[in-house]
Amino acid sequence: MKSPRRFGVWAAGMWLAALGATGWAAEATSAGRSLPPVVELGVGGAPATSPSRDALADLLQQLESLQAELRDLRGQVEVQNNEIERLKARQRDLLADIDRRVSELERRSVATGGTVAAPKSEIAASGTATSAPEQQAYEAAFNRMKQGQYDRAAKGFREFIDKYPQSALRDNAQYWLGEAFYVVRDFRKALTEFSRLRDEHPKSPKVPDALLKIGYSHYELGDRAKARDALNQVIARYPGQPAAKSAEQRLAKMKKEGR
Repeated sequence: MKSPRRFGVWAAGMWLAALGATGWAAEATSAGRSLPPVVELGVGGAPATSPSRDALADLLQQLESLQAELRDLRGQVEVQNNEIERLKARQRDLLADIDRRVSELERRSVATGGTVAAPKSEIAASGTATSAPEQQAYEAAFNRMKQGQYDRAAKGFREFIDKYPQSALRDNAQYWLGEAFYVVRDFRKALTEFSRLRDEHPKSPKVPDALLKIGYSHYELGDRAKARDALNQVIARYPGQPAAKSAEQRLAKMKKEGR
């Protein structure tokens, strides 16, 4: 703490300095010289500044860009949602078709004494009887198909075909192998297996359905010309059969789609 005497000297010095500054300011004003601008100090002694117009314009541009990106993202989400709904609807159609065919085969099983097999005429044409191991292997793969275990069902049908190449159930196994791939939307493999059934078992009662699924597979793969050709073959070769009716419905759908 300053002593009274020292404090007096200090105060007098500050008073004289103030008078000197006032006199300098008056002198500068009378001489026509302008005083330097007053600068407000911000935090930490730095000059305080206000946002410039360029900075505000840049922020506005960034905001508009973000809004545009948000609109684009919303549009993409809407498109993806529509595509998901379309795929769900198609998957429901596939599962319904599988259920219908499984039910049809089960009804045939009851009519033939509880055996899930091809018609007796097909068994007789093959010249071989269906053994118990064949029946068990076939039914094991078929049960996996009914349970929705499509990968395991495909493996089971493939093993059956390889192990029992002369079986009277081979054409059935070939057909369901194609279905196992079709229902999981592996249309290229499905097309291969259905085509093999058509070529290797031309007299099989499964050929109409296989040819129908050949048309469906081409449709899913985007080859509309081949799809129409296969579907028209179903209608021409198997008139009045369920497969022909399904082919007519798909062709009508394609016409409505403009394809």
